[in-house]
Amino acid sequence: MPTMILSIVNESFFSALAVLAIIIAVGAVLGRLAEAVRMPSITGYFVSGLIVGGWLLLSQGESVYDGLAILSNVAIAFIAFELGTRLHRKSLKANFSEVAVIVLMQAIFTIGLVTLLFILFGAPWYMALVVGVIATATSPETIMVLSRKYKTKGHLTNAIMPHIGMDDIVGVILFSVALAIAGAAAAGGSPNPEVAIAEPLLEIVGSIAVGAVIGILLAVFTKLAKRRDPEYKQTFLTETVAAVLLTAAFALHGWQLGEVHFILSPILTPMFMGIFFTNFIPKDLRKENDEAVDAFTPPFILVFFALIGVQFVMEMQGVEAAWWLILILALAYAVVRVAGKQIGIFVGAKIKETDHKVIKFLVRALLPQATVSIGMAQVLLHEESLPEEWRGTLFMVVLIAGILYQFVGPFFSRKALADANEIDPRLMYFNGHPDEHDDHHPEPASSEKK
Repeated sequence: MPTMILSIVNESFFSALAVLAIIIAVGAVLGRLAEAVRMPSITGYFVSGLIVGGWLLLSQGESVYDGLAILSNVAIAFIAFELGTRLHRKSLKANFSEVAVIVLMQAIFTIGLVTLLFILFGAPWYMALVVGVIATATSPETIMVLSRKYKTKGHLTNAIMPHIGMDDIVGVILFSVALAIAGAAAAGGSPNPEVAIAEPLLEIVGSIAVGAVIGILLAVFTKLAKRRDPEYKQTFLTETVAAVLLTAAFALHGWQLGEVHFILSPILTPMFMGIFFTNFIPKDLRKENDEAVDAFTPPFILVFFALIGVQFVMEMQGVEAAWWLILILALAYAVVRVAGKQIGIFVGAKIKETDHKVIKFLVRALLPQATVSIGMAQVLLHEESLPEEWRGTLFMVVLIAGILYQFVGPFFSRKALADANEIDPRLMYFNGHPDEHDDHHPEPASSEKK
């Protein structure tokens, strides 16, 4: 019997690792092909997921996807950490009031318009509110890939990362509150203060505290690393990977304080680890650590987007609502979200009298929506206190809209940076390695943007 069990376990690992290898190999090829036809590599990664997902569905290998799902949590942790390392106190201090006002205006108009849209389509007000909050989130990895590849610099570039970081911090906080309100409303009662206040508060404060402690410890270990050692960058990378995995593990663990059960945010925890880390180490060490991590994370970004494609194929068979309705809702959601963000950016920028580039180009840079929004939608999907038919429908709406944004978002984000003269137009569709043509590159932006 033990031999049989061992054989089953080994076969399960074999299937998962074989599919993972196929995803990475196919994704790398399709990513290069996407660039060859002037599309972002991220689009190719997603298409590879659709192909592998279709193959798993036809071969009845859905269980293999369950074994790979943990990689999405790891990928989100690395992406959130990298976003946090780009939120240095000097850049935040210089633009904080501008960013805060614009993000607040974005949140108000986006939540209001998207909530109204879903109420008009017949969704309960509390479900409409939850999806309205999800609409505020912005995906950081697309801009990080573009900024890293084209070495962008300028007012728009400096504005993008703080906006994305604040967008996601505000979105995650509001999502926790909205979910608690929705759960109480679905049960037919008024929100329990213990649930509506204590649970989201503990999630937020706990995420910040755990992220801060791990980030500061990582900064201390990085400072203690012997830079005379020729392999010190490997030490930086090893310590950082261990810290990111630790935050991902803490975010998967259930916590209990008195009568309140809560979990840490898989986005806020690693993001605040990155924020505290980057603000507790010297500029030169921060830059070298960033270089080491930047060279390590591309496979995780590839796998993350490919798994979105796989998940789409896996989940589409369980949807109860009519597909024509889901597609209409997804299209309307995608359009109304952009409208809400553009109105918010316009109003906020006018209040702060900010650079015209922000009004004109920022909404294009904030189009991509996958990492944070899909993470929220997954939480919504498994929230059993809410109506099942709307959970599945809203999950697919957010997922399809995120996919749509991944097809068009990177193109518009890249074009916005080019139109703002923050990348060399000759590099827009360059497929080689940037360092091979340094004479064609603008100088790298100051690491303070990190």
